[in-house]
Amino acid sequence: MILPAPRISGILRPVILHDERRELDLHVDGASARLGRDPSLDLTFDPGDDVVSAAHARVWRDAGGSWWLEDLGSTNGTWLNGRRIAAAEPLASGDRFTLGQRGPALRVRLEGEPARTRAEPATEIAAPSLKLRRVAGGEDLLASGREILLGRSATCTVPLRTVADTVVSKRHAAVAFDEAGAATVTDLGSRNGTFVNGQRVRGPAMLKVGDRLMLGWHGPLFEVRVLGAASLPEGEGAEYRPRLQPRKTLAGIMQVARGEAGAARRARAGVFLRSLARQLVRESSSPFRAAVLLLVAALVVAVVLTYRSGLRERAASEARLASAEREFAAQLRAASEAQLRADSVIMRLRRDVLAARRSSVSRTVVDSLENQLRDAEARAGTAVGPTTVADFSRVSAENQAAVGLVIVRYESDSVMGSGFVITPSGYLLTNGHVVRDPSGNRPRAIEVVMADTRAPLAADLVAASDLSDQDIAVLRIRNYHGAVVRSIDWTGRGVRQGAAAALIGFPRGTQLAFDANGFVRTTMFAGVIAKATSEWIQFAGSTDAGSSGSPVFDAAGAVIGVHYGAYASPGETAPPALGFAIPIGRARRWLPAAVRAELGI
Repeated sequence: MILPAPRISGILRPVILHDERRELDLHVDGASARLGRDPSLDLTFDPGDDVVSAAHARVWRDAGGSWWLEDLGSTNGTWLNGRRIAAAEPLASGDRFTLGQRGPALRVRLEGEPARTRAEPATEIAAPSLKLRRVAGGEDLLASGREILLGRSATCTVPLRTVADTVVSKRHAAVAFDEAGAATVTDLGSRNGTFVNGQRVRGPAMLKVGDRLMLGWHGPLFEVRVLGAASLPEGEGAEYRPRLQPRKTLAGIMQVARGEAGAARRARAGVFLRSLARQLVRESSSPFRAAVLLLVAALVVAVVLTYRSGLRERAASEARLASAEREFAAQLRAASEAQLRADSVIMRLRRDVLAARRSSVSRTVVDSLENQLRDAEARAGTAVGPTTVADFSRVSAENQAAVGLVIVRYESDSVMGSGFVITPSGYLLTNGHVVRDPSGNRPRAIEVVMADTRAPLAADLVAASDLSDQDIAVLRIRNYHGAVVRSIDWTGRGVRQGAAAALIGFPRGTQLAFDANGFVRTTMFAGVIAKATSEWIQFAGSTDAGSSGSPVFDAAGAVIGVHYGAYASPGETAPPALGFAIPIGRARRWLPAAVRAELGI
């Protein structure tokens, strides 16, 4: 008794589609797979294959385990065993379907099911063979199938990729075999025509062994060496001269590289690059290789020149910046010396006026001295009398909303300081030591709570000084829509010894910053400028820890410096009365170009 062969349960049978063109097995492990040019589909084909639609066909498994094929409304249709399908049809092992009549062909294999042995359509007989030999010399072209496409497209059965094939169209001609094995050649609407033995093909033309086939007038000429079962013996017809194989074009090299990369299961980029390199070395012409080498050399030279130009420009920019800083420092020193001379003249005239008023000199002398005093004060840029008090309440009202409590969080602790916003886009100045701990670690988070608010705003560190005498850091508050300081004295003209000054900040951090309702409130310290140099400003007024990064204002309400520390005697418990600030002009170096443009400096 003969038992039937065991079969795997239909519900478990995966389907394997063998791509005849790429000689590649495509596994469908799920319940369905869509085929087409769209790279998001399950099984994809060459994007340059214009026969295949973006979403062309689908194979799917029903509840009983049977596999079906359906067309997804493609332009050129789906053909099963040589017949275009109009609705979903079942698949069996041995079936062959194509995407478009002349598109990619796939052979069906169902694991656990032997290929069917029933009578097949004529399209399923043994596929004839075709061998074409280049008459001018080169490798023979081999192909098999019932219909063989010739052209430059990578989707053709015989893709032509050499410099001798440039007159060939993408899909130039087709060689087809009928049921009896007779072959015909048909032009597929090529630009330059198809010729058999010198005669242009106007429709299907018979083809036999020994015929000369030319693709395009004065295009590549081939001799038919094998056609189905018939063949031309070696020694007859064109000589086989593989050493005269024409070199590939760049498009041909790219086609081969893409095909090899597409067939690879991993490291496709590496396969693509290796294929390019191999073909450029072995299969391209010497002029082409020379052109590629010249192009690569030109790119290398361009990159090197661009890099060097960038270095030179950077060095020139840094030199210009250093020169500007030196010039600014010289101007500041000159202005300070002139201001000191003017202050000395003013003080002398004030003493003279006071002495004249107390003595019995004439009124004319007193008036003359007072006129000289007023003129001296006007020339010095100040008309503030010896008894006038600067209105710092106005300065506070105009600027305190732009001052913020800076909270810097590290992995194990946090640091607080002050800062002030200088641009509507949210750029804020503070001290470098506020946002960088002594170990050089960067903070994990930075928040700023603006004066008279209680909502912390996230901020990012933009730049921080790496110089000990320029303790500056630049932050940017995200999505900022608040106030900015009213005026900034970038030139330092308002910095002079004895002039009134004040700073606004958050001494002692959160200990004093928050009121009963959780809003942060600023503290103002007023005093005078005890000493001014191009490197720092000594501020004679109370200050304390937490004030680092506070803005220092002159009597006119312009920012003249960034407070960074104070001097305290050993054992002193009261707040220090001598603070230090960096002239605001020295902070310009650390501002990004976009910020300087926004500020107009």
